[in-house]
Amino acid sequence: MRRVLFLDVTGVLNSRADCGPDGLGQSHLDRMKRIVDGTNCQIVLISSWRLADDLTENLRLAFVRSGIPIWIDTTPDLAGDRAKEIRAWLRKNGPCFGVVLDDDCDGFEATGLRSVQTTVDHGLTEELASEVVAAFEKQ
Repeated sequence: MRRVLFLDVTGVLNSRADCGPDGLGQSHLDRMKRIVDGTNCQIVLISSWRLADDLTENLRLAFVRSGIPIWIDTTPDLAGDRAKEIRAWLRKNGPCFGVVLDDDCDGFEATGLRSVQTTVDHGLTEELASEVVAAFEKQ
């Protein structure tokens, strides 16, 4: 079964300590690359960045620059209810081994997926990146 990382951007790929001119932190992008390389997961974008063309383009360019594969899909826009959006994506696309990576706790237990929560202060840390990798390895 395929591995899917449901990815938020704000508070995950940037933080108060590392946020470049494109709105992203290179240290966080480097950790994201480690997750993708280490787990062979595919990314589904759940972030509000998916709704703004300029932000989506900034993210795409940062992924290319960092050697991260571009996301395979985005969740539907259902008024910001991320758990509901993920469930809708799963209904349409079928089951997967999934992990949600977000700085908010948006009721993800209702998705049946493992979630890892970052913070706006620190974003994706080494410890949290390892937690994501471990979550995929347990599935």
